[in-house]
Amino acid sequence: RLKNEVAVERLVESAGIALKKSGKDRIGVCPFHEDSEPSLVVTPAKNLWHCFGCQIGGGPIDWVMKFRGVSFRHAVELLKADPALAAGVQAAAGTPQERSTARSLPAPVSFDADDQALLNQVIGYYHETLAQSPEAL
Repeated sequence: RLKNEVAVERLVESAGIALKKSGKDRIGVCPFHEDSEPSLVVTPAKNLWHCFGCQIGGGPIDWVMKFRGVSFRHAVELLKADPALAAGVQAAAGTPQERSTARSLPAPVSFDADDQALLNQVIGYYHETLAQSPEAL
């Protein structure tokens, strides 16, 4: 239901990305990689987006997951609570804003880690999770 009711085009625009008409589609600069030429394509008729630069895409839930860096479940909760909130848009000053019931999840790894440190964090996480599972032991 969310995939049909939440317009990807509106999510992308509310994230501050200017979209220009290009035939039936809209094109813009991708926020997920360095982009000098518009490579982000939004297809309103199918309610989908795709970046030809970084080869990612999907529907409204996928956009929120990638743009906000959250899990599938968290993205769905954000969209159910308020589609504008899911896009990262803040309400205008003086406008009452509802609080989301979805809790913000901490990042499982630090974003400034180099590749080896990141790999070590992932291995440590899986080792700890495995060690806590009676079935795995």
